[in-house]
Amino acid sequence: MKTVQEYMNDPRITNDPGLMDAPESVREVHAIRLMLQERRVNMTPEERRADIQKRSDAFLAGCGTPLQYVSFPGQGKLNPRQPVTQ
Repeated sequence: MKTVQEYMNDPRITNDPGLMDAPESVREVHAIRLMLQERRVNMTPEERRADIQKRSDAFLAGCGTPLQYVSFPGQGKLNPRQPVTQ
């Protein structure tokens, strides 16, 4: 896998006069976007879901937020309630 610095030297960035005149941080953001696009282009939906889940779990754990998962024993279906009469 290529690094962000390798993407910073990518012709898609170096051959773009607008990006080369932009601040370093703008080029870095563009390089990160290129890196993410190339990484995800051949992922199946299941692989994409697993990748997002893994990165979000790592982010929340790094913030000290306990991970809590929701279970839907009724397979997510809402049970109808009886109307309240007065």
